[in-house]
Amino acid sequence: MPRFALLLAMALAATAAHALDAFPGARAVAFDGKRLVHAAEGGTPVERWREFVPEGEAIARWTRLASIREYPGHTDPKALAEGLLRALKQQNPDAPSSIIRHPATGEVIVDFISWPPDRAFTEFNLFRYGKRDAGGVIAQQYALRVYGDATAFLRGLKAERVRLVELMAKEGLRAAP
Repeated sequence: MPRFALLLAMALAATAAHALDAFPGARAVAFDGKRLVHAAEGGTPVERWREFVPEGEAIARWTRLASIREYPGHTDPKALAEGLLRALKQQNPDAPSSIIRHPATGEVIVDFISWPPDRAFTEFNLFRYGKRDAGGVIAQQYALRVYGDATAFLRGLKAERVRLVELMAKEGLRAAP
């Protein structure tokens, strides 16, 4: 993963990444040619979130998920990303992960694979953290989940991961009609 991180950092430095947006009021978002509709939202004193899944899928058993997470009281995207990885490693020490920081913008991309103790499913998660113009930090997330045997999913993820990380770096989530 370190070689990939270096290549991606160089690619990011050469390309202008789209600014992160929270898409207030959006009922759907798009990523990787997929449209996902609003399915849930909530918050805590430090975080507000909205989640989107493919139309017709239940939030309780999704296969693709996008989320927009807002942290109005935070100022450091890297600290939030590192906190996510610390929590991941406490819960699942064997989970592979990577973190990439864009030197010019300070944006951070985190990706990881995780699963619950019973291995009922396996997830690939991808987060892009950045500062908001109005203050605070925003994170855009895209995740893929497979239920049951994950062998084929993990095999295909090797190439898919590179493509999805690059897409998140260049475009991020988009508001969809």
